[in-house]
Amino acid sequence: MKSGDTNFIGIANPNTYRSFVDEDWELEGLLRHFGDEMKDGHLLVCQMTEEGIEHSWKVDVRVDGESPAGPYLRRAEGFLEVTEGSLYLVDYDCLTMAAQFEDEEIPDRNCSQYRIELENGRYRVEIVQFYDVDQDKRIGTEECDLIIHFTPSDSAVPAERVFWCTYCS
Repeated sequence: MKSGDTNFIGIANPNTYRSFVDEDWELEGLLRHFGDEMKDGHLLVCQMTEEGIEHSWKVDVRVDGESPAGPYLRRAEGFLEVTEGSLYLVDYDCLTMAAQFEDEEIPDRNCSQYRIELENGRYRVEIVQFYDVDQDKRIGTEECDLIIHFTPSDSAVPAERVFWCTYCS
């Protein structure tokens, strides 16, 4: 994932995610909104850095198969509902512009290139991070920085809040 603000990266269903928050949103309210949408399976969001370092993330998307093996920096799990055959990988710019302006859409022009095609249904989503951009340190595979692994599942547990978030209470 290149360009844009990648301090936070998300995976969104553009057909179900309610992106608009308020023209004058504050971070606490935005993070709460993300958490609410995550509980409903419309969005998953990860905080990728504590230092605000932007990075062009090398993301590997996998469907079915075995869960990514360790070692790794960190791992999170949630679920997403696919309704029209695709999800999108989105960056913080895309998420915040759509949160502030009702006429902005998910995905934006930049993130429209990060389409993930999937069969409609509910998926357990594992997100595994191998590269620590803050420490410039890699744990595990050299092949990618992040694996997003989708497994069809009717019993996936919803996420409660932004993954790895240092701003969330």
